[in-house]
Amino acid sequence: MQAENGVRRVANGALLGLCLIVAALAYWAPWIDHRAAALKLCGQDLGEFVKFIPAVSRGEIRFPRQLFYLPPFVCAIGLVLVGMNRHLPFPRLVRGAMLLLALLILPGLLPPVWGHPKELFTPEFRLQGIALLVGLAAVAAHGLWRGLSPVALGATVAVLSLLALLPSQWAFWTIRPYIWAVYDTPTIRLGWGLWVEIIAWMGAFASGLIMYWGAKR
Repeated sequence: MQAENGVRRVANGALLGLCLIVAALAYWAPWIDHRAAALKLCGQDLGEFVKFIPAVSRGEIRFPRQLFYLPPFVCAIGLVLVGMNRHLPFPRLVRGAMLLLALLILPGLLPPVWGHPKELFTPEFRLQGIALLVGLAAVAAHGLWRGLSPVALGATVAVLSLLALLPSQWAFWTIRPYIWAVYDTPTIRLGWGLWVEIIAWMGAFASGLIMYWGAKR
């Protein structure tokens, strides 16, 4: 029975890691699609693009654009927690790849175009700068998370998945009508990256719950 539970846990951990990787890739895929490549917007683009929407720039609506940067932050933390967990005996090469991927994802917290690193701690970008430092610290201290129990890991990843999914999607669907008004063209449409992002985080949430309940039994 223990061996069977161990196999299930590893399989569930592998699925969880895959969902996180897919979510990371979908973040940089088109959320808003257009025939013109320059008018396609991914998740990272949206965090900056919303600043230039007239209703936002005029202060008619107050919009927390930083919500669009939650997915890469959560994804990096999730990859560290899952990849380093000693209860999920991934090969060393896989662990190293997941840790490296977490590092590569963290620059998604940066604005698409930025100059000096000091800009990250100006009022406009301060939250992103703090999140970047927290993410780097989590990667650097990856050994501290090895001992998380499957119950704690499953619950943590499930909660983090909701944190990545719900606020960013609320932000997107709230601002969507204003983006459509700015484009004012019938050729704009929802991109495939948006739907893959939603499915991937739902998969990560379900995998976290399965791990949690499986370990509780």
